[in-house]
Amino acid sequence: MKNIILKSIRNKIVNRIKQKIKLSKEKNFEDSFYLFKPDSSVLLAGTHFDFRQEIHKRLYVEIGQRCLIRAEFTFESNSGYVRIGNNVNLGGVHFLCKTLIEIEDDVMMAWGITIYDHNSHSIYWDERKTDLLKCYTEYFENNGNNGIGKDWGTVITKPVKIQSKVWVGFNVIILKGVTIGEGAVIGAGSVVASDIPAWTVAVGNPARVIKFLNK
Repeated sequence: MKNIILKSIRNKIVNRIKQKIKLSKEKNFEDSFYLFKPDSSVLLAGTHFDFRQEIHKRLYVEIGQRCLIRAEFTFESNSGYVRIGNNVNLGGVHFLCKTLIEIEDDVMMAWGITIYDHNSHSIYWDERKTDLLKCYTEYFENNGNNGIGKDWGTVITKPVKIQSKVWVGFNVIILKGVTIGEGAVIGAGSVVASDIPAWTVAVGNPARVIKFLNK
């Protein structure tokens, strides 16, 4: 009996993985209700969507004109919206979106970049321990998805905004509530935890301004 139950659980997990693979290989993204993309923009190989909750019939991602996008879009709850402007080049960005992540026009971002608009978990153990307990049980109860029952009421979320003409180097992490000002440059490997002024160069962990640029 135990073997039958384990086999059933494994089959459910495998089926879920297959569904994710199918979604990640979807060719006609522009025909999907959760994405708006004009013909002038291209989704590069490796772009895929990860929905941790039931997919609602609404717009999750909006992409502007003349963009080259290689990205992973993760929506851990039923909310969240990613807006990408015109003439944007994303070499490899992972969006983890609970509320809003917005990228304006003429932005260039390298590979290995992660953008969070939330804390993922509470900083307080008494609130976080419930997430930890649920992770294991929900993995088996929900076909490998251990985020369905997550209590988002204990998680701080704040929108992220990257203004026009910004350049972000590889392996940068951008955290919740951050605004990166127009024309700013973020050095490789930096962790952006607070606002970066326009037309500056910022590097480090946490990122700090080291140079002012001539607009």
